Amino acid sequence: MKPESTPHDLLVAFLLVQNALDRRSESFFQSFGLTGAQFNILNLLAVSKGPLDQLTLTERLLVGKSSISIVLNRMVKAGLIERREHPRDRRRVVLTLTRQGLSLWRKISPLYKKGVQEIFGSLPKKYRRPFLDNLETLFGALKQNSESQGTPSLTLRETLHQLSSTA
Repeated sequence: MKPESTPHDLLVAFLLVQNALDRRSESFFQSFGLTGAQFNILNLLAVSKGPLDQLTLTERLLVGKSSISIVLNRMVKAGLIERREHPRDRRRVVLTLTRQGLSLWRKISPLYKKGVQEIFGSLPKKYRRPFLDNLETLFGALKQNSESQGTPSLTLRETLHQLSSTA
């Protein structure tokens, strides 16, 4: 009989999977001279089918927001994106892909999708909804602390829906 998995076992297993995903992601994007955060920005701008205001982009990012201006500065310097004044509000900044940024995104995007399919497609379809349910439970437990401090937050599924509605 197998011993029962403890919450600590689950945490360690989750961290091992996260670490493996991070390493694979880092290796993949590095081969294109990008970071995962930079691809995320290219992807959001490409699927938005037009300029995005910097605040909106920052809200949709799947990475830490504290260093976003540094990442954006590097991408502007590399010629991947442009910053422009908002047409109606000079205090806001609008971001757009350059031709070079769009070309790079078009090159990477199919390979990225293929890699995601290879990894997450390996999970049989009948286990995907329960897997997502379990992740939502974990997400909710992590969010309880921020909500108790008066900061309302979206559920995992609400966040997924919000991100997929931009695609």
